[in-house]
Amino acid sequence: MKVTDEVRQMLGGLDPARNIPPPEESRRERDLARILAAERAAETGRRAVPRRRFVLVAAGAVVVAAAGAVVAVETYRQPPPAYAATPAMLSYGPPASTEPASTRLRRLATVAAAQPMPARPAGTVEHLESANWFLNSSISGGRTASAVVPQQWRSWRTDDDAGRTVRRDLAPVFRSDADRRQWRKWGGRLGSSEEVLDYAPGEFHSVFRGEVPARADLLRGWLRAGSSPVQAPVQYLEDVAELVGVRLLNPAQRAAALTLLADLPGITVTGTVTDRAGRVGEAFSITSDAHGLPAQHTVIVDPRSGALLGYEELLTTTAGKLNVTIPAVITYRSYLTAEYATMPR
Repeated sequence: MKVTDEVRQMLGGLDPARNIPPPEESRRERDLARILAAERAAETGRRAVPRRRFVLVAAGAVVVAAAGAVVAVETYRQPPPAYAATPAMLSYGPPASTEPASTRLRRLATVAAAQPMPARPAGTVEHLESANWFLNSSISGGRTASAVVPQQWRSWRTDDDAGRTVRRDLAPVFRSDADRRQWRKWGGRLGSSEEVLDYAPGEFHSVFRGEVPARADLLRGWLRAGSSPVQAPVQYLEDVAELVGVRLLNPAQRAAALTLLADLPGITVTGTVTDRAGRVGEAFSITSDAHGLPAQHTVIVDPRSGALLGYEELLTTTAGKLNVTIPAVITYRSYLTAEYATMPR
């Protein structure tokens, strides 16, 4: 079994992201500031705030890339665990209708397909932004140190799969000073960092290159092309959540993604919800232990446009070796911008 598979087995993961552009910069900065402020406020009141993306296994310190996300696998030795800060859970209300998830998602796919094509001025490229939280944990010999790392993501992609990504990891958030000290002792980053990557034609994103299929059956195969065989339906939901963070989907492609979700065995209606950016959506989930720990994977859909607003992963019954209190949000992505814009110089 590869290290990446072991990591997925222990917790499962996806990828990173970030946020902020030149046009309408003030609005986007306000959105992000509001989201992050709400998370930190929740953290001080209870053990719930940001989220996660990494984990551990084995011995030694290893860093691997999985599904576009960096997965840190670290092990050390030290004493008793403290509970890590995790993002405050969203509050789900009654469903928007009594329809089963498959029927409701197909209805939302129809809404998505009916939307107008986005305007594309000459010389523009796909531009996306998101705000994300991932729980990073280092474990060894009964000791776990965790930090929640808020991330801002911006990307620009041309039609020939060239482009740029800007990933900014903000200062990690800790449950306690003890975790902070341990994190620092083990060499963990305490400040913020930024990574800018430029891609030549054909190099943008190792998985989602080329035209996104506008039919659900074709999209299923395209999402998994070059990847390991699907072990559980939840992997398609995770693929869609990742895709929406890096590619600008037109109405037909968005409808195909929702139809694909509608076809997944085990998908259920979670309810209506106001997401972390203050937007109202309908939530749909699959609960699975495909990656090791039982978790609920949820996507939030805008009922007016069929656009995905967010994705979260919630540990439901056990945290394994992770120092979090169940239930615990360990990953959250908030999709803030998907538009055509000029490539930055």
